[in-house]
Order: sequence, then C-alpha cells, then structure tokens
Amino acid sequence: MLQGASKSTLGIAALVFAAIALVGVNLWAGQGLSRYRADVTAGGIYTLSDATRSVLSDLDEPVTIRLFYTPELGTQVPTYARHHDRVLSMLRHYADLSAGKLRVSLVNAERFTDEEDEASAIGLQGAPLPGGNGSAFFGLAGTNSTDELEIIPFLALERQNFLELDLTRMVFKLANAGKKKIALMSRLPIAGNVNPQTGQQIPAWAVLGQLRDFFDIEFLSPTFDAVPDDVELLLLVAPGEINERTAYAIDQYALAGKPVIVFADPYSEVLPSARDNLKGSPLFTALLAAWGMQLDADKVVGDIDNSRQVQFNNQGQPAIVNYLPWLAMGETSFERTDGIFNQISSLLFASAGSLTPVKEAGTDFQPLVASSPRSAMIDVKKLRNPNPIKMLQTFLPDGQPRVLAARLRGEARSSFKDGRPADAAVEGSHIASGPVNVLAVSDADMLFDSFWAEVGQSNGRQVVIPRAGNANFLINAIQDMAGGQALAGLRGRGVEQRPFTRVAQLRADANARFRQQEQLLNKRLEETQKKLTDLLSRSKDGEVTLSEADQKGIEDFRTEMFTVRKSLREVQRNLRADIDALGTRVKVANIAIVPLFIAVIGFLLLWRRRARANASKTRGVQQ
Repeated sequence: MLQGASKSTLGIAALVFAAIALVGVNLWAGQGLSRYRADVTAGGIYTLSDATRSVLSDLDEPVTIRLFYTPELGTQVPTYARHHDRVLSMLRHYADLSAGKLRVSLVNAERFTDEEDEASAIGLQGAPLPGGNGSAFFGLAGTNSTDELEIIPFLALERQNFLELDLTRMVFKLANAGKKKIALMSRLPIAGNVNPQTGQQIPAWAVLGQLRDFFDIEFLSPTFDAVPDDVELLLLVAPGEINERTAYAIDQYALAGKPVIVFADPYSEVLPSARDNLKGSPLFTALLAAWGMQLDADKVVGDIDNSRQVQFNNQGQPAIVNYLPWLAMGETSFERTDGIFNQISSLLFASAGSLTPVKEAGTDFQPLVASSPRSAMIDVKKLRNPNPIKMLQTFLPDGQPRVLAARLRGEARSSFKDGRPADAAVEGSHIASGPVNVLAVSDADMLFDSFWAEVGQSNGRQVVIPRAGNANFLINAIQDMAGGQALAGLRGRGVEQRPFTRVAQLRADANARFRQQEQLLNKRLEETQKKLTDLLSRSKDGEVTLSEADQKGIEDFRTEMFTVRKSLREVQRNLRADIDALGTRVKVANIAIVPLFIAVIGFLLLWRRRARANASKTRGVQQ
C-alpha cells in the first residue's frame, strides 16, 4: 500500500510512528525503569547508598510516609518549591525500591483546612510565611503497622544535603522498633547541665541527639561498679579518675568479649578547669595497657600537613595561622579498608594524644587514624597560653606518624593480676583472660559541638549541620562493634569537602617562611626600641647627643628593616604568584585543552567517516 505513496506521505507517517514510539518508550521507561537512575556527580551525591537500598529491601511490614506541604510556601519562596520536588521524587524512588512495602502520599496542607489542623496535631511545625501571612507546613509523618509515629517536623533547607540520611533514618526506625542499648560514662557534660554562675541550663551535646536516634542510652555514674546485663556496648568518654570497683567492672566487661569504645583525652579543651582529673588514673592507664596500648598523658600531636587555620591576636594585629594541635584529618589519614570509614571524608581533632602499642599485651593493635610524617609531640604546657606562631616556628617534625585511633583485638589478660578485689560488685567468677574488642580514640573534645558541627535553630527546632564526620564515626563504630550494619555507610553522606590541597600546601609553606621573617623583624624592632630608650635616658635637659656609631647603628637598622619588609612582601607576592599560576594552569586545562581534545576526537571521527565514504564511492566506480 505504501509503494505508491509520496515521499512526503512517508515522511509524515514516519514522524507519527516516531512520536508514538517516543511516547511508548517514555511510558514504559517511567514504569519499568523508575528504579534505575544515572548520577555523574563526583562522589555520587545523588546516588542512594547501599545502606538505604538494604533498609528498603528488608522491609517486612508496610510503612507509610505522608508529606505535608503548603503550596503557598513554594510560591513565595521558590527554593522550597524545588526542595519539595526533590523530597517527593526521592520518596517515590524509595517506594519503587521497597517492592510496595513503603507507601508515600502527598497531603496538601492548605491554610484553614482539616489537613492543616492534622499537621499541627501530630507535631509538625509551621514556618511563618513572608509578610506575616500565616504559616506553612513542610514536614513528614511516618507510621508502621503498629501505628508508631515518627516525624520530621520541618524539612529545613539547611538539611537538604542530608535528605537521604533523614529519610532512611525515619524508615529504619519505623521498621525496627527496638534499639540496641549502650551504656555511656563520662565526666564531660555530654547530657547538659546547669551553669553554676548564671543558673542557666547548658544544652546537651549534639552528638547525644545523634546517638539517641539509633540507640537506647543508659548513663552510668563515674563511680559505677557494674555494667547492666542488657547493655550491648560500653562507651567511655573522658572517664578521668576511676576507683577500683569501676576499673574492675570495666575490666571484666571487656574480657567477657563485649565491645568497649574509649575516647581518652590528654588535654581537655572543653573543661579547662578539670584537665588534670580528665587525664585518667593509674587504674585506667593499667586497663589500657592490659588491652594493648598506652597514651602519653602529657603530650599532644602536632601535625603541619593536617593542622587547622585559626585567627590569632599577634601583638594587637589579627593573624591567620595554622594551629598545630588542632587537626583536620582527611581520607589519606584513614585505614580505608575498615568499614567504619565508609562514606566519611574528614574528622576534626582538638589536642589529640598519641596511641602506641604495648607489645607484651599480645593483642592486635590496628591503627585507624594516623597523622602525617610531618608531625611531632607537643608538651601540654605549651597549650595553656598558646602562641600558634611561635609554636609553628619552633616545631621540628621527626618523620614519625602518630596514631590517633586504633582497634585492639585478641586475647588479653586482666589488669587485676591478683584476682577479684575484696569489695568488687561484679557477680560471677573472676575472668583472668579473654578476647577483647576495644576501639580507642585519643581525643574526647572531638565530640563537642563546635569541633565538628554548626548547631543552630530553625523554626524553634535544633538543626545540626556537620562540618566533619565525627558523630558519624562514633555511630558507625557502635554499629560495627555492637552488630547491626543496616545503616553503615549512610550517615556520612552529605558531608563532602573537596579542598584545594595543592593551594593549601603552597599557602602553608609560604606562611611558615613569612612567620620566621616576621619574628626576626619583631625581634629587631624590640632591640631598637630598647636602644632608643637607653639613649633618651642619657639625655640632658631633653637634648640627646648621638655618637656617630649610634647614628650609624640606627641607620643600618632602618636599612635592614626596609629590606626585611621588602622580603616579606616578596614572600606574599610569590605565594600569590604560585597560586595564580596554578589557577591559570587549571583554567587552561578546562577552557582550552579539554575542548581541544574533544575537537580533535571530533575531527578524527569526521575524517574517518569521509574516508569511508570516499572508499565506498571508489568501490562503486570500480564496479
């Protein structure tokens, strides 16, 4: 029938069939391929983690999540409209991956409707609309088969990089009603306390809220004499001075093969007044040694390559300088083969100590986090009134990396060599030796809010924006050691820092040279001021007679001062020049070389096509 059709008719028919095929393929893809997506971003930030897929595939009972949203919020604040679209899209993707076990619905919480009243009744928070025109809702309410309720009161923009974390955590909590119980003992105010001077309540640390999302926490007194039987992990954070009954309880718990996590602290940044008491007692030191490690209580680790920049008041002038005891450890510092670092890209430490193995213990000492070779130990006395510039100038790396966190496994002996103490409260026979499962970290300050996160308020609710994976590291470690790997590899997502390491290295090297010359100049200035003061003290009736030697000395100094200042400016120019040159090379690579490479490939493909066409014509002519 088509043999007599004109070319135009055939063209129209082809277009119609193509349109039908396009619609059909899109409908089929929308239904059949909804579980599959492509993500070409560095680090796959839009790709769901294996942890999320595992949680969704393991759902045994139905879970329902309702998204309450007031459209007027997106109309007045377009960023919320885009965020709403992403939340809804991700929830529907979750539903596709759950094989029907996760049900998602959108609730239009318009103003003055029953849906708005329901959102308020279940605990969602309304955000005030611009202009004072009422409030809008943008939150989630999830329920399981037993009608347990979990909510996200408001999906704040500040948390949009952690959307997968928040959604998967909600699904996990609804699917797993029971939580593992851990025991926490610390002499730091992790749970908050009252300021004795003002009487105001000091809030609990943000890390505690992160822990409570996954675990039941039982707080133990610093003088506890037994660990409850239903506790699956013991967490010690700066335990400080402990008595014999407490030491024995810890000893027997660990030798029974139960997991223990220790955050020791040679120098407390959080509680300066209690530094000496937080270092630990001889009994605590003996426990660590029996497990297979020791911690120097009088020194902290300084590291040029991983030190963090701080602002320092240098003789009345603000200066930005690297503070050696505060460390920002990246992935190159981690034992990446260990699962607790999955999706964690950075950890921040504040005056951490150095862990070293005790060979006589016989346990396996496995480093987890280590400093760079350009490190050395710094006496804690230098930290009481620190001068970051002087510390940097006098710092001499010894080429030895230091261990900041480590695992201890294997058969260990009790630190109570004489057996059970007479007043021990632990029931049962004395365990003289047993397999220990211990994770030790040489810094407890790293869990304090300001050292790993920005904590603020949004619509009356605490919002935690991590700057590093400190809390995630702790949660991953507990999940790993206490069992239950469902969420391993999830919590670190969204915390991704991609620093310009080469620029940072150039700046650090030039900064060190600059500080050395600056110190020289300041010293010469002090000497001159003293000399001028001496000259004035010899004056008569306000008149000063300078000898030729004095005049020459002052003139020589002025010349030297100008020379040193010029060299300082030269160092700064060289720093800027090195960084600018590096930036130019990167721009050339992106603007010129990459397009040129693509153009060359295109030219080669075009040449190849033409060569084939010419070859075909030649064969046709020959035939």
